Amino acid sequence: MITLHKGQYLSDVMDKIPSDCILSKRIPGCGATTLELETKRHSIIVVPNVPVIKSKCKKHPNLLGVYEDVTIDKIRNYLTNNRLHKIMTTPESFGKVKTACSNIDIYNHFFLLMDECQQLIKDVDYRIDIVLPMNDFFRFKGKALVSATPIGFSDPRFKGFETVEVSADYDYRQEITVKHTYNIAKAIGEYLESHNGTICFFINSIVEIYSLMKHFNMLDEAAVYCAPKSRLKLKSEYSFDNAYNDWSADTMKRYNFFTGRFFTAFDLDLPYQPDLVMVTDPYVSEYTLLDVDTDCIQICGRFRNGIKSATHIYRVNPQIITKDREQIEWEISAHEFAYNTIQTLYNSADNRESRFAFGAVLETMPFRKFLYPDFTKNWFAIDNEINSVLVDNRYRSRQEIMNWYNDCHFFNPIFENCEYNGNDEKLKIIKAARSVKDKRRKMVQILSEMETPNSEYALDFINDIRKIDPFIVEAFETLGKERIEELKYNKKKMNEEMILSQRKGNKVVKLIKNIFKVGNRYSNEFIVNELTRIFDLMNIHPEKDITPKMIKDYFQAVNCWAGKEKGYQLVSELV
Repeated sequence: MITLHKGQYLSDVMDKIPSDCILSKRIPGCGATTLELETKRHSIIVVPNVPVIKSKCKKHPNLLGVYEDVTIDKIRNYLTNNRLHKIMTTPESFGKVKTACSNIDIYNHFFLLMDECQQLIKDVDYRIDIVLPMNDFFRFKGKALVSATPIGFSDPRFKGFETVEVSADYDYRQEITVKHTYNIAKAIGEYLESHNGTICFFINSIVEIYSLMKHFNMLDEAAVYCAPKSRLKLKSEYSFDNAYNDWSADTMKRYNFFTGRFFTAFDLDLPYQPDLVMVTDPYVSEYTLLDVDTDCIQICGRFRNGIKSATHIYRVNPQIITKDREQIEWEISAHEFAYNTIQTLYNSADNRESRFAFGAVLETMPFRKFLYPDFTKNWFAIDNEINSVLVDNRYRSRQEIMNWYNDCHFFNPIFENCEYNGNDEKLKIIKAARSVKDKRRKMVQILSEMETPNSEYALDFINDIRKIDPFIVEAFETLGKERIEELKYNKKKMNEEMILSQRKGNKVVKLIKNIFKVGNRYSNEFIVNELTRIFDLMNIHPEKDITPKMIKDYFQAVNCWAGKEKGYQLVSELV
């Protein structure tokens, strides 16, 4: 454990980052990257995104930044003309550094540092090349990983690595307002009314960013910092010109929006302290879901001169299916077993057709996404799956988010709730209806306009109107608006149709088809007895008596004799 006093940086307590360690610095901005840049040894530092490279190169003239447009020749010229080699590269450009070092024993010459190593796990699902350097990583004599927000690695190659934790003997916690809302726009509107200075929004969705800028009429006072493809989208589809791939204080406006490209390892050096707002809306995009233990800490740590205030505005989705770590690991293990089984069949196939078929199946199996192109196991992809599901779990309820923030070492949270719910007005309209039929018309109309899939506040609203009239809610869920209107809101007819729909439910149909077969003859007595038994089994009680003719709801049938009794012969299935 390394302890920092207030005002200290890592360079004040250690002369270099040790090899074969995971440096868990816990506090963003304590100088881990700078320590390596200033250590008198040859270094390759791998960082997740280009903006941090450009930012560091401005501060360290001897540093070579390697990314998309930097050529192998430029790297070779740098190696030839400099005695101390300091290279900072993206994971995707690491291969160019290797090629340029063809005349150098790269594994002994350089110390390799994987900076912001949590991104190896967090980004690998959509950015597979981010883990490209990792096979080489373990071949370096000197190597380490660093992060203020590390995620545990399951890769067995890390077994011998030591975790070096950096803590502090002062209160470094960030005050933050954590606001739950049913309506993101309403909550942001309230926020804007009470904040007049420069605001930095962190939202990982270009669609949501543009929607908010347009909604609040701030297009002329806003700047967006995002990836090149997103910038192109803003310019071509929305005719928005104040979008940038690189950050500069000169391009900042009153309202500034940052996507995930700027969440980590990037220094926002400003002579003032802005207000910071993070936004999560699971109904807009899963990519807006922020991990409190990583994303939120990293975002707050971008501002080297500090921030005036921090706020996280979020919605939750009660329909998110939760799984614990044990369940996720079991599912992955089951997929691996299935994949290996088909792989064995593929390897054992004794003809071309079988190998082709098994090979095609292997490519579509769920476990395939956990393998590298050479079919070795990608442990980072497995860690990503586990971490993603566990983060999703948290956004199922307000209480989960509150517990998450309370348990996080970095934050001192204050919890608020944006009470506005647009459905409150709809409830008043329903309750003001003069007749039962009029009330039901209004309820069905409002239900048909609800967003799909049902949001958190939509589900709450449905439960509220269910208390007013449970019958019409069930009728809507079973029959739909169009059929209810065709039946002219007649309760008796709607009830009969609901029962008929219930009798034709999937389980009932399967049970009936299990007994009755097309082509066979059945006596009236047998039909009534079996239908009665099946309906009782499914706890269904039709208003009408069960008669032999009811079999014609499920089969096309004709009258016949079954032995010496009247009955029906089944011609074909109807459902």
